[in-house]
Amino acid sequence: MGEARFPSEQADWLGVGEALHRILRSAHPLPRANRPLSQALDHVLAQEVVAPVSLPPWDNAGMDGYALRSSDLDGFPSEGVALPVVGAVHAGAPLQDGPEPGQAVRIMTGAPVPRGLDTVVRVEDTDREAGHPGHVRILDDRDRASNVRAGGEDMRAGDLLLPSGVQITPGRIAVLAAAGVDPVPVIPFPRVAILPTGDELRPPADYDDVRSGVAIPESNGPALAAACTASGAAIPLQFPPTPDRTEDLASAILRAAEEAHVLVTTGGASMGTADLVKTVLAQLGFQMDFWRVAMRPGSPLSFGHLPRESGPPLPVFGLPGNPASAFVTFQLFVRPFILRLAGRSQIHRPVVDASAGESFAAHPRRALFPRVVLEVDDTGGLVALPTGPQGSGLVGSLGRAHGLAVVPAGPPCAAGTPLRVLLLDDGPAGLDEAGYLDALGHPGDA
Repeated sequence: MGEARFPSEQADWLGVGEALHRILRSAHPLPRANRPLSQALDHVLAQEVVAPVSLPPWDNAGMDGYALRSSDLDGFPSEGVALPVVGAVHAGAPLQDGPEPGQAVRIMTGAPVPRGLDTVVRVEDTDREAGHPGHVRILDDRDRASNVRAGGEDMRAGDLLLPSGVQITPGRIAVLAAAGVDPVPVIPFPRVAILPTGDELRPPADYDDVRSGVAIPESNGPALAAACTASGAAIPLQFPPTPDRTEDLASAILRAAEEAHVLVTTGGASMGTADLVKTVLAQLGFQMDFWRVAMRPGSPLSFGHLPRESGPPLPVFGLPGNPASAFVTFQLFVRPFILRLAGRSQIHRPVVDASAGESFAAHPRRALFPRVVLEVDDTGGLVALPTGPQGSGLVGSLGRAHGLAVVPAGPPCAAGTPLRVLLLDDGPAGLDEAGYLDALGHPGDA
């Protein structure tokens, strides 16, 4: 290994926005790959899709009933019109020529309407051939020139169906299937290696050491791996906790460099004598972009690139080991990065406006990101309340949080102060349900 070059004692103290800018400037979508249609959901489409054929390929029935000419209903008498039934057409049958004027055919929804016919009378408006089999009486002419879906109404050959760069949703899966696209050219999901470090960490399988007071639970790995999965655009590679030994750390980092598009380490990022991650990275040739951000929790954040023998350098995020710090910095910096690698255009958490439900601490030089719950006040506005104690080593508040409030550097944030809140999901349960049910026209419990 070469000489250590990680300037760990020279903190940059970047602003949050500047740190995010420097991280994202090196984030570029991964090279395209093909995925089976059944596995394309949530990927970004890497090539535009054009309709190869017109759909539907012919006029087809929009109702079960009887196909005929609208002219057969001219001068519609009060007793209706009786017509001979000379055939039947089912969905999937080939297109055929229509019968003579004054004749009808039974037809099923989606079946091709024979040439020359322009009307499908719904079966409810007929006697269903009850009076005389092989003859139908039309009892109502409201379907004159109706219930025929035009060929090419959905798409015409050569139409642009989906542009490159859109995220593949269930509705777009239907479009791809209709266009016969399988496999699908996509931007692949990045593989994100999660490497927690520290002699003191124990996974749930070794929880007896936690009970006996000689270790602490390893929650960062499971939480960040789950955050990758929840992003809908990343494949987590969760490494077991790695001891604070240079050879073990080097082995794990080199393995991640072989298997992953991104490496996220937790712990060993500060200035303690056992904080070896930065030392080992430096010995492997790591090129650091920055270390430390003016924020709390999560200030000992680092980012840079590790050269590899083949392929582009490996982006490496060094997250703090404290659970709240690791969680917050992942959401603010790592998640947007991996979404950009996956080709996503929307890479940031949604933001809502709220007011502080009580006073929030502030810092004169650092932006704070307290975990908050959201409630609705009497006016329908959102109120942000802290989840409880905000220490960076606390885990419980992560499970209660609806979002991260943004408290800018400056004076204390008094109750009632407007706040921006970064939502950690679609929002707190129950906030939108009343409006949702009203929109559906079914107010009340569902």
